[in-house]
Amino acid sequence: MLLEQVEKNSKNIVFIYTTCSSREEAREIGISAINEKLAISADYWFVNSIYPWKGVLQESDQCMLMLSTQKDLSEKLIKHVETMHSYSVPVIFRTDSSMTNHLYGSWVESTLESNEVYITEEEARIKSQQEEFHYSRLK
Repeated sequence: MLLEQVEKNSKNIVFIYTTCSSREEAREIGISAINEKLAISADYWFVNSIYPWKGVLQESDQCMLMLSTQKDLSEKLIKHVETMHSYSVPVIFRTDSSMTNHLYGSWVESTLESNEVYITEEEARIKSQQEEFHYSRLK
């Protein structure tokens, strides 16, 4: 079965949304949440927002951040976002999923439970070049 119904007390996937003042803030929060094993992924994109603030209708460019995680990590993730966020009253909400594909769900669970420390793509490229260099010298 491609999609699986989420069981009531399973480690199902949830999404945490917030708006950020900039791409940099969204990226920083996302990377921090992933490195802390509180989120599996961070997606961000630009949005135009209209909202009242202190009696004045505001219109601003913001960056929407969506973090994917497991339901049992969502409260910790929300607190993490709150502590890093630049807004005094950030919007942070959770959306639960009722279905997910099995392969993705398994990947999320195994990745969040691993002790692996992540490196950047640039660090991986350098490491690969170093390994190739050392291997070629052994021949």
